[in-house]
Amino acid sequence: MKMKSEFHNYQYESACPDGIENHWWYLARNRIIANTIRTQANPNAAILDVGCGKGITVKYLRDRGINCFGAELAEVKPLAAVEKYIYVGINAADIPSVERQRYETILLLDVIEHIHDPVEFIQNLVAAFPRLSHLIITVPARPELWSDYDEFYSHYKRYTIEMLNSLSFKLNVKRSHLGYFFHLVYIPAWLQAILKKKRKIGVGAPHGLSQLVHKIVSYAMLLDYYVLPKRVVGTSLLAYFSLGSTPARQK
Repeated sequence: MKMKSEFHNYQYESACPDGIENHWWYLARNRIIANTIRTQANPNAAILDVGCGKGITVKYLRDRGINCFGAELAEVKPLAAVEKYIYVGINAADIPSVERQRYETILLLDVIEHIHDPVEFIQNLVAAFPRLSHLIITVPARPELWSDYDEFYSHYKRYTIEMLNSLSFKLNVKRSHLGYFFHLVYIPAWLQAILKKKRKIGVGAPHGLSQLVHKIVSYAMLLDYYVLPKRVVGTSLLAYFSLGSTPARQK
């Protein structure tokens, strides 16, 4: 089954250098994802992170007792600590059938912006995973923030709440959580976009004292997430879709 969406090596090298898991963006997003799993899905059931890259989120979740595995279409080298939990160089839908039977939750974390037709992509996943009940999705948000960064990483679009609402309707799934996060960095990103300033493409991994700075920033982003209303614009969006006995699950 064709579900092509992999990064190229040069994109991985720019986006995921060694130590990137200590960047505030990953620290905050991973905590938000872990909380969403615990409150919306079943943290004790098997979870598959589709498009997991090197397994940064897989490792974070497993370290916290969440039974997460990963699937990555590109031929990347996973983090050593989670190498045995990640399928590399394979479409998620082509994982052996006996393995696909076990997953109740799929994570699509900053994945579908790389997909030309996300409806077909997700429908193929739903068809391939018979026990799938939960979808947790994050995407880059707000078209007005479009920059050379999006072009370099082969994004088709940046999403709005309305666009993810439309996606849920097209998929016939129940939407129980939908909202922006990383509100605090929206204004700087917006100013950068309207001033047509080029955004830094490569993402630097923090080392030494800067790791502490990134940890502090990540807590500020968590406070931002929990305090500000979800409809206040941010640079990212989070959606939780429940399949259950919806038409999408019955097809």
